[in-house]
Amino acid sequence: MYNAECLRLLDNNHHYRRLTKDPTEDINEEITFLVNKGINNDWITKHEAALLMQPDPKIPYFYILPKIHTNKHPPPGRPIFSGIGSILEPFSQFCDWFLQPFVKRIPTYLKDTTDVLALLSTLEFDKDNEQLMTLDVESLYTNIPQEATLEVISGLLSKGTWNYITPSEFILDLAHLALTRNFFEFDKNFFLQIQGTSMGSTFAPSLACLYVDHFEKEMVLTEDNPYINSIRLWRRYIDDILIIWKGTREEATTFVTWLNTLNPFLKFTATLGDPAVSFLDLLIIERNGSLATEVYYKPTDRNTLLQFQSFHPRSLRENLPVGQFLRLQRNCTEITDYKKHAQQLTNKLRARGYPDHLLRRADKRARVSPRETLLQPTTRSNKGDTLICVTTFNPASNMIKKIINEDWKILTSGGLPFQVPMNAYRKAKSIRDMIIQTRPPAITTGSRQKTLWGLPPPKGHFPCGNCSVCAFTKKKTLSRLGPTDTVGTKTTNKLQ
Repeated sequence: MYNAECLRLLDNNHHYRRLTKDPTEDINEEITFLVNKGINNDWITKHEAALLMQPDPKIPYFYILPKIHTNKHPPPGRPIFSGIGSILEPFSQFCDWFLQPFVKRIPTYLKDTTDVLALLSTLEFDKDNEQLMTLDVESLYTNIPQEATLEVISGLLSKGTWNYITPSEFILDLAHLALTRNFFEFDKNFFLQIQGTSMGSTFAPSLACLYVDHFEKEMVLTEDNPYINSIRLWRRYIDDILIIWKGTREEATTFVTWLNTLNPFLKFTATLGDPAVSFLDLLIIERNGSLATEVYYKPTDRNTLLQFQSFHPRSLRENLPVGQFLRLQRNCTEITDYKKHAQQLTNKLRARGYPDHLLRRADKRARVSPRETLLQPTTRSNKGDTLICVTTFNPASNMIKKIINEDWKILTSGGLPFQVPMNAYRKAKSIRDMIIQTRPPAITTGSRQKTLWGLPPPKGHFPCGNCSVCAFTKKKTLSRLGPTDTVGTKTTNKLQ
């Protein structure tokens, strides 16, 4: 069933084209040409050039996640590309850094739930003459046209003042390569995505946002729109749109029908308030001439909160309830709604092993926190030259932290220009991480390596888990072996 759904999606000749071979080498030549062009013209530094190159790239792998909320059987799949470590990932990350400022300047842009709440708190609502409505752009990432999207990006990069050493034309070349050469593997076959962008690519949200923004400016939020006077509010979070419609429900339905005739790549599904609408993690409803909100859970939501006995820092586990209760206080405009959801949250956390005294403390802190304060956008403080010590969390982490804090003065006495470092932890690999893989795991039979589903092992350099070199496999810079260092279990590196 899973493979059948994958093949159904990949058989769409408008979105994907089957390749006859692995295109990694060809793409690597194009990347090398562009990177050398950037270095030779002093458009990028050698450090940036090194970041753009992927010496041992992984092959992107195609998989799907079932859309269980659609009430269809079997549920359709949402295409995802496992592109971490792929040859085009650095290009995507580099381009996104330049595109993000344009995204944040979009007039209809919504950053997050807090942004939505701050907006709604300033609005009045006439329930007799206005309608709440949400729109969802169907399969936005996989439907945006590549060439048209690049034209939108080109127009944005060419406008205004460009304050970067890297010219906008070079950024466009990188974006063109990252978007139009996106490939992946599935069931021993290679495919090229010829329409849309992959969900999982770093700059996919930026490309999608900017393309829809261009559509909004040209076709919707313009005086040429015959329905423009009926749109009192139009705000968007990527592919979710919140609208206040001045008119009847029938007129709103007619507007959506008209909207779906404007662009063959963008199709909208509407939900009219009856009387409430859900948007992000909010339920929005009219009360006494204004818009009230409470927290919203999807019908498919399950209790997946972190188990209190999980292998995570104690400070994280003890403060998780605080964050959850503060979220309720922020999302609920009425105290009655807060109390209702707080009781539900208490039951969920208790079922996950959290002690009652932590839950009472978290609830109390949320109740005394002014909601107006929680609606203020958070700003990151500048840590300056703070040194961050990043390690994988393990049973000795607290002891290591204590030793560093107590003995740091020894290092500073020698002139080290840093204060006591801030400790940050990576999540240790769990049993779930070991079991769940987007690509079938490889097994060894005799001298040949196969996979559980008969697929060849991924190309690239990966830890085998059986030798001492594995500790250095994922490092960018490898430590040099000494004359008597042991490699594997039997071989010794001896100088001849």
